[in-house]
Amino acid sequence: MSRRPPTLLLVVIATVLAACAGTGSSGMTVVPITDFKMVAGKWGGLVTGISARQDDWVDVTITPDGKYDFGIYRTIGAFAGKGTFTLSDGTLKSRGARGSATYTLYQGGDRRLLQVEGVLDDGRKVTAKLNPKN
Repeated sequence: MSRRPPTLLLVVIATVLAACAGTGSSGMTVVPITDFKMVAGKWGGLVTGISARQDDWVDVTITPDGKYDFGIYRTIGAFAGKGTFTLSDGTLKSRGARGSATYTLYQGGDRRLLQVEGVLDDGRKVTAKLNPKN
């Protein structure tokens, strides 16, 4: 006799996992970015959507004048790039050789988070949650 978990239990587990996988900004408020200096510095975090099998780590450095460079570190090698952000509707926007992204700043107490939503030129959606690095 095979033992299968009850359907209700699976629904509850799926709901809890979906809630945890939200924007990662629970208890945080969107802060409109009005100047590049607000987010200048080093940021890092996991990026999802590049590979179907695993998340990758990304480091991003933002200068006070809106320039950026990044490195994505994967088991098969690194991918890097640089460019200049634009400010639009309280967010940062970037367009690179492989796609575009929007960066939204969240803050709650002493905690800050840059939520990144991107689309690669092949249509894949990419997301990242970046935390300041000291």
